[in-house]
Amino acid sequence: MPELARDEQQNSAAARASAHAAEATDGKPRSRWSSHTTFLLASIGSAIGFGNVWRFPMMAYSYGGGAFMLPYLIALFFAAIPMVVLEFALGQRLQRGHVALVAHIAPRWEGLGWATVVGTFLSAQYYQTLLAYCLVYLVNAFRDPQPWAVEEAARSLSESSSSLDGAEASSGLQPGSGEAGGETEADAALAAVRSFWREEVLQVSSGVDETGGLVGPLCGWYALVWAVVCLGACDGASSIGALNKLLMPMPFAVLAAFFARAVTLPGAGAGIRTLFSPDFAAIWSPSIWVAAVSQLFFGVSAGLGTLTTYASFSPPSTPVGRSAIIVSLSNSAFSLFAGGTVFGFLGFISHTTGEPLESLVQSGPALAFQVFPIAMGLMPLPQLWAALFFLMLLNLGISSAVSMTSPLTTALCERFGTTARRVAPPLHLLGFVSGLIYVSRAGTYWLTLSDHFVPMFLTIVVGLSQCLLVSLAYGARRLLESLPPEDQRLAPWWAFCWQWLLPATLSLLLLAQVIHEGSSPFGGFPGWALAVGWVYSLGPLLLVPLFYCAHARAHGGRRGGGVMGAVRAGLELGAVRARARTSSSAVPEVSRVALASNE
Repeated sequence: MPELARDEQQNSAAARASAHAAEATDGKPRSRWSSHTTFLLASIGSAIGFGNVWRFPMMAYSYGGGAFMLPYLIALFFAAIPMVVLEFALGQRLQRGHVALVAHIAPRWEGLGWATVVGTFLSAQYYQTLLAYCLVYLVNAFRDPQPWAVEEAARSLSESSSSLDGAEASSGLQPGSGEAGGETEADAALAAVRSFWREEVLQVSSGVDETGGLVGPLCGWYALVWAVVCLGACDGASSIGALNKLLMPMPFAVLAAFFARAVTLPGAGAGIRTLFSPDFAAIWSPSIWVAAVSQLFFGVSAGLGTLTTYASFSPPSTPVGRSAIIVSLSNSAFSLFAGGTVFGFLGFISHTTGEPLESLVQSGPALAFQVFPIAMGLMPLPQLWAALFFLMLLNLGISSAVSMTSPLTTALCERFGTTARRVAPPLHLLGFVSGLIYVSRAGTYWLTLSDHFVPMFLTIVVGLSQCLLVSLAYGARRLLESLPPEDQRLAPWWAFCWQWLLPATLSLLLLAQVIHEGSSPFGGFPGWALAVGWVYSLGPLLLVPLFYCAHARAHGGRRGGGVMGAVRAGLELGAVRARARTSSSAVPEVSRVALASNE
C-alpha cells in the first residue's frame, strides 16, 4: 500500500507538471538539455567563473580573512542554496525564460524581469574584458622569455625557493635583501610582472576622468570574445550544453596542479593562514555580510536570470533541491580551492621578496594576472603551464559569459517569437560596441567600479524582489506543490526561507549597505564616477515603472494585473483547493490536471 500511494503521488505530480508545462509553452516545443548531467554542467559552468580565482580571495582577505568565512558559510546554506532552489523551481515549473516567467506571475511587473536580464547583460560587458586580458596573456605565453619575466628571474625565484628551505640561501640571496642594498631578482620579477600588466596590457591612464582612447590590441581581443560568446548563445540549450561538456573538467585539473606546487614552497603556509586567520572584530560590520551574500549570489548566478532560464530547458518533473545543492557547493569548493592556491603563492612571493603580503594583495583582476605569472616561472616548462592556466581562465570565463548573455537572448526570442540565431548576433554586436569603454586606457577604473556596484546591489535587489513575487503573487505553497516528491521533504524549510528569512535578511543588508556607501564612498572615486556606478547597477530598475505604467495604460487601468491582483487570484485558488481537500481525501486525477491547467 505505501508503494501504491507513493506511485499515485508521483503520477499526480507528473500530471500536474505536464499539464502546466503544456499551458506554459502554449504547445510550442521548447529547447531541452540532452541530459540532467548536461544541465548540471551548464549551471556549474555559469557559477564557477573568473571571480572564483580573483574576486573571492580578494574579498575574503579584505573582509577579515577567516572572519569572512563564517558569514560566507552561513549565507551559503541560509541564502544562496534556498535562492537557487527558488530559481530552479520557477524555471522548471513555468517552462519560461526569466522575463516571460515574471510576466506570467504578475503581468504589470514584467519590467522587473527585463531589468534583471538587461542588468546581467551589462555585467557581461565588463566580464568579457577579463577574457580579453586572458587572450593577451595566452598569445604571449609561448614567447621565450615571456614578456612579463625578467631574464632568468623566474629561475632565480625557483632556485631561491629550494635554497631557502635551509638556514641560508646557498647563493647568498636572502628574502628581501639585495646585493649591496640593490634590488633582488625576486624584486625585479615582481616589478616586471606589474609593468607588463599596467604598461602593456592595460596601458592605463592617470585616472577615471582620462579615457585616453582605446587600447588597440585589447580591443581586437574583446571583439573576438564577443564573437565566441555569440556563437555559444546562438543555439540555446544545445550549444550551451556542448560548450560546458567540453570546457568544465579542465579548470579543476589545472588548478590542482598549481595548488600542489604552491604548498611545496616556503612561505605558502603563512599565506594560506593569512587568508583563513579570523579577525572577528570585522564580523560585526554589516558590510562583511553584504559582501558574503553578494559574492555568493553573483557566484552561483542567483538574481541574474540565468538559473531560471537554464532550468526552463529541463523537464518539469526534474528534482531541483539536489541540483541546487550540487551547484552551490561546487561553486564554493572551487572558490576555497582557488583562494588557497592564490594565497599560497602570495605567501611565497612575500617570503622571497620581503615585501609585506598586505602590499601584494590588490583589488580587481590584478590579483590573478600578477600572482600567477610569477607562479608559472616556478613550474617546469613555464610556457606550457602559462598556456594551460590562461586556457583554464578562458574556459571558466566563456561558460559564465554565455550564461550572462543568454537570459536576454531568450527573453527577446520569447517576446518576439523568433530564434536565438536571429537575435544573438545584433544583440552581441550592440554589447561589444557599447562596452568599448572597458578596453580604453581608463577601462580598469570602470571595471573596478562596475564590479563593486553590480554584484553588491543588483543581485540582492533582484533576489529580494523574486522572493516577494513568489510569496505575495504566485504563492510559495503553490510552487512547492508542483515539485517532485523528492523535493517535498524540505518544502517547509524552503517556504520559510522564501517567505520570511530571505526577504527580511536581504532588506536589512541592502539598507545597511546603502547607508555605508553614503558615509564611506568606494575606492576614492570622484562623486560623478560613483553616481555612474549607482546608475549602472540600479538604472535597469527604471524599466519596472515604465512597464507597469505601459501595462496599466494598455488595459485601461483595470485591476488584476498587479501584485495585489495576483494575490487575490492565489487566495481564490487556495480556497478552491481547501474545499477540494475537505470534500474528498482523493481528488480525481482529471480534477487535479484541470486545477493545474488553471494555474
